[in-house]
Parts: sequence; C-alpha cells; structure tokens
Amino acid sequence: MKNCIHCGAQLPDAAGFCPYCRRKQQAEDERRVRRRSWGKLMIIGTVVLLALLAWGIAALAAHLRYTPGSFATQSSSLNYSDRSGSYVLVLRWDTGESGDLVSRVISEGEQGRAASLLYAYDAESGEDRHAAFLRRVESVSVEAVPAAGAEALTLGKPGPDGSAVRGVEAGYTVRSGTNAVVWSLQMKNGDSITLRHSLRTVRQRSLSYSWQNYDMSTLEKLEAFLDSVSGGVNADTAATVYLPPVRYEGGLHLDQRAFVFVGSTDGEESTTFTDTVYVDVRDPQIAEFSQIRFLGAGGVGLCAQEGVILRGCSFEGWDIGVDSRDGSWVAAFDCEFAANGVGFRFNSGKSSLSSPTYSGNRFVGNGIGFQILKTPSRVVLSFPGCVFERNSTDIDNTIYQGVNTKGATFIKSED
Repeated sequence: MKNCIHCGAQLPDAAGFCPYCRRKQQAEDERRVRRRSWGKLMIIGTVVLLALLAWGIAALAAHLRYTPGSFATQSSSLNYSDRSGSYVLVLRWDTGESGDLVSRVISEGEQGRAASLLYAYDAESGEDRHAAFLRRVESVSVEAVPAAGAEALTLGKPGPDGSAVRGVEAGYTVRSGTNAVVWSLQMKNGDSITLRHSLRTVRQRSLSYSWQNYDMSTLEKLEAFLDSVSGGVNADTAATVYLPPVRYEGGLHLDQRAFVFVGSTDGEESTTFTDTVYVDVRDPQIAEFSQIRFLGAGGVGLCAQEGVILRGCSFEGWDIGVDSRDGSWVAAFDCEFAANGVGFRFNSGKSSLSSPTYSGNRFVGNGIGFQILKTPSRVVLSFPGCVFERNSTDIDNTIYQGVNTKGATFIKSED
C-alpha cells in the first residue's frame, strides 16, 4: 500500500489515481524515478573517476621508471641520450687530433707526453655541452690497453682540462707500440658509457748535417742545401742542421719541410738572421730553432703559421719579435726578447699543438713583453722562471686569457 501524494489516503501500490481526492499520483513517481537515476549517475561517475585516476597513476609510474642502459663503442665518438638531451661524445688528443688511431714519432730514450681529452657536444646544434653532461656523470675511469708485445702507457688521473669533460695525461716511449686508451663512464642514472681511441708510437728516424761538412756560408747556399734535403729525404725523417757562426743577410722561408736548426758561436760571431724567418709547414716534424740570434731593424723576426719550438734564441730590434699566427703555437724556452715593439705576440685561434708553459725567458726593454690577442684554447699560460724587466707593458692580455705568473720576476723601470 502507498499513501496519496495529495490527501494521504491509503492506495494500492499500483494506483495511479486517488479515488478520494480524485488526483493523479504521477508526479511522485517521476520524482522517485529522478532520484533513482541521479543516484545511478553518481555511482557510475565515481567508478569512471577512480578508473581514470588509477590509469593516470600507472602512466606516471611508467614514465618515471627508467631502465639503465649500456652504451659502448670501439670508436672515438659515440651518440648518447638521456632525459636531459642528446649528446655527441668525442675523444681527442691535446694536439686537436681526433680519430681512432694517431701516431707519435719519438727517439730512443725519450719520454713523450700526450693528453687524451673527452668532449661533449649538443647532438643538434654542435654547441659545447661539457658542463651539462658532467653534472650527470657519477665517475670516470681511463685504462691503457697495450697490444701484444707493447708496453702500457703510463696514465695520470682524469681531471678537469679546459672545455673538455675530463682529460688524462699519457706518457709513452718507443716501446709503447700501440695502446688503446679506454674511457669508462658511470652515469648517475645508472647508464654506462665506453669509448676509446689509440696511440701508436713510431721510432724516429733522424739525419744530421753540419756546416763543417756542407757549405752553408751564405743564405743562398743554405737555401740550396735545404732544397736538396727536402727533395731527397723522407718527410718522416727528422733532419737536424747545424748552422755556421755567420750573419745571414736576409730571411728564410720554410714551405717544403720542417728542420731542427742549431746555431753555433765562434768568438763574437754567432748564427744570426737579419730578416723574417717564415714557418708555414709541418711535414710531419715541428720546426725548431736553438741558440740562434734574430737581429732586426723593424718588421717581424719569426712569423709562424705552424708549430715552432724556440730554445735559447734571442730576438732584438723588431716591431714584433715572434708573431704566432693562426695555425701555429710557438713554444719558447730560455729565450730573450729585448728592445722590440712587441717581444712575443700570440695571435693564433687554431693549432694542432699545445705548449702553455713559457719557462726561463727574459723580456727586457720592449714596448710589450708578451701580448695575447687570440689563443686556440682557454688553457692557462704560465711563465715560471721568466724575467720581465723595463717593459712598458709586461703582459698585454686583451682577451683575459688565464695567466699564471707564479715564479716569474717583474722589474720596473728606474725613475
């Protein structure tokens, strides 16, 4: 039984009309139906919401879950990606050489040094990303793996090195043969990375020539002699030329092959060049000048567009004593730069060499002792044992290159 929704009289459950007040019961039924429908919708909506929430949690968990991977190659370069981006990792030597195998020529009894460097670049733009990549590195280890019958390279500990992710120094001799330098990186996300490059040492073949056996008494005869050696001696063979104690009236242009020149002295006479010496060849030796005087009246004493080593040389009276231009890195040890406009100018933005230590040099009475306009890298240039005396400007560092003057002496002009 049910009650009439209007007068309250009792009616059969199926009654749609009240015989007492004569009114229909349909409005109540519709409200009950509506209440039942709304309740069902609430239940269905709650179920759907809970299902969506469960799906979202599962999707988020799947996104956050990361399975560490192994990235390994037998090469000197490798592509690596993680959630921070995509990188190209490249191994190079401190000379700038990349590739899976490089060679070093070394003489018996000598100890060579090279640095293996790891770089990281953005895979899309090619921009340097070593700082961003380094933040994701947990640990770095480097191992030398010698070929059969070879001696292992001696390796230092990986450490910071300019714009490289890390660098490690390797020592070698003629008995080192071929060694793979294997880099292993453990990332903070659990990934492991392995890449390698190899260094091969080659015994240096060398020949030497003396002014006592060959006529080098004038510049013309010296040039003719050097041409004959260039045409008849393999470029892989080091050629050392012992020069006579004479004054060469003019300069020299090395454009066929590099030589090691050693000057001599007889009383007050010594090996002297009075005009510009140009060096723009490395084939594959490095030009070297030892115990030679460069005496000028303006102009440039030594103009280099390739690597040059100076030992015990002097530069006097030039507008620029040494001009190290693009492509070169001039290393100077125990040299003197006196009464020049600029004693030594570093103006090279690219080079396959690196020798940042300038030890034992004297810069005396120059307008500028050592000028830095452009360098191939941001390595710190150091001057241990150097003397800077009575220069208008001792070191002109217009690009704010890193400079370490610890161990150098600075003597100001007298009032």
